[in-house]
Amino acid sequence: MNSYLLNRALGSVTPNEFHVAQTTRLVHNLEPAPGIRFSSRRAAAPTDRSEDDVAPLDQELGVTAEVFAHKSGVNCLAVDQFEGRYMISGGADPSIHLWDLESRGSELEHVHQSCASVSKSSHADAHTHAITSSSRSTRLTPSHQRSSRHHTMRYNRPLSPPIHTFNLDCTPYSHSFSSQPGSTLLVAVGTSERSVRLVDLRSGLSTQGLPGHNGAVLSVAWAPHRPHLLASASVDNRVIIFDVRRGGHNSAIATLDMDDPVGLVAPGTGSAPVSYDSRPAFSRHARAHNGPVTGVRWTSNGSHIVTTGQDSRIRVWDSATGANTLVHFGPRVRNGSSSHLAERAPLIVPRGSMSPGHETLLWPNFNEQDDRGEIFMFELREGTFLKRLRVPGLAAGSQNIRGRSSALSAGRINDLVWRGNGASGEGIELFSAHGDGTIRTWVSHEPDGEPTEAEQAAQADRKRKRDVLDEIYQGFIGPDQPGLRI
Repeated sequence: MNSYLLNRALGSVTPNEFHVAQTTRLVHNLEPAPGIRFSSRRAAAPTDRSEDDVAPLDQELGVTAEVFAHKSGVNCLAVDQFEGRYMISGGADPSIHLWDLESRGSELEHVHQSCASVSKSSHADAHTHAITSSSRSTRLTPSHQRSSRHHTMRYNRPLSPPIHTFNLDCTPYSHSFSSQPGSTLLVAVGTSERSVRLVDLRSGLSTQGLPGHNGAVLSVAWAPHRPHLLASASVDNRVIIFDVRRGGHNSAIATLDMDDPVGLVAPGTGSAPVSYDSRPAFSRHARAHNGPVTGVRWTSNGSHIVTTGQDSRIRVWDSATGANTLVHFGPRVRNGSSSHLAERAPLIVPRGSMSPGHETLLWPNFNEQDDRGEIFMFELREGTFLKRLRVPGLAAGSQNIRGRSSALSAGRINDLVWRGNGASGEGIELFSAHGDGTIRTWVSHEPDGEPTEAEQAAQADRKRKRDVLDEIYQGFIGPDQPGLRI
């Protein structure tokens, strides 16, 4: 990085290139910060701590230093990427806590105390079942939507009485609120029903359902570049793109097909062979995964869609054509559960203003038989494995829980969120929600010294090989031509 600083001072590196390099360095240098913890209890003297102050799994393993954010598992986290100061956590208790992330400063030994809480004991209108998803919005007054297994979704200012309560009469698994300035004030909700539910924040009414799936909808995501496009993932192995301006069955405009590496292109245009017969944009036979699809996300500029399925695959799709880009993330990926349905989606961290597809993907690996507490970091475009983040303290204790499937496992990571303006200019902070009721923190640590000549040569060799493979791939599909955009 010292060479980048020198070149930036000399003017040989553009501000955009410097920003990309700096953000990439911060993301790649993420490491666990076990000294940063979250406690929903008020600070107490060490002698006054009870067994309830220790996370369940830590009691089992004989660890006494851990504190918990929720009495049961932490199911979801939400951080406003524009403001970035506060984080909301929802648990299986059920309870909701608000955390001031700026209270830490730059210390690596700090216990965050919840600023405010909502629980059954404190609020009569609080949720009575586990919180399944939450989000924060900056387009209106500071607010968040939250859903629970009690068949409701609520819209309110942080930790205040609900402005709207939507009775869905079904189990909600996820919801998505579009942050696009020109988007409608609609919240998409994935539920145990076959249709994606749309609720209107202005009227407080459930406006319509988007039919198309044959099973429960586990994940939904609005397109960041088109306020009317919505992607949904279901247990029927399918991913559907909806245009909410249309009604009824006409709203489903496209499906993703894992067997289609070309996408929706006109024959003879140069992007496909002359004899190529493009598949229909929407097909009930198209499958995105060989198993339930647990997560769908768009990249920050909307150029690609990322999906995850219980076939232990992560797939990247060209959103312009719907083509499977055939990015392979290797055999490490695990994502399987027979115990319950839930959204499990990757976290995509943009690396500044750069060409499409150059984001970093973080995946909380999940193995129902052995929760190891692992987060894999990949380069999105090629699927290159960058590093493995391990939850501290689980290496020795994991042998005690091996073969035991438990929702209260410290290795079970239910959600990931990142913060782009970390404390005291650290730049990147990552937070993970765990099944034992803890929230763990990951911060950027500076490596010791500059990369060696051997490391630089290895990086250059990998880049050369990627460029060669990219040229071969482009040779197969022909010169770039505009496809049928979805």
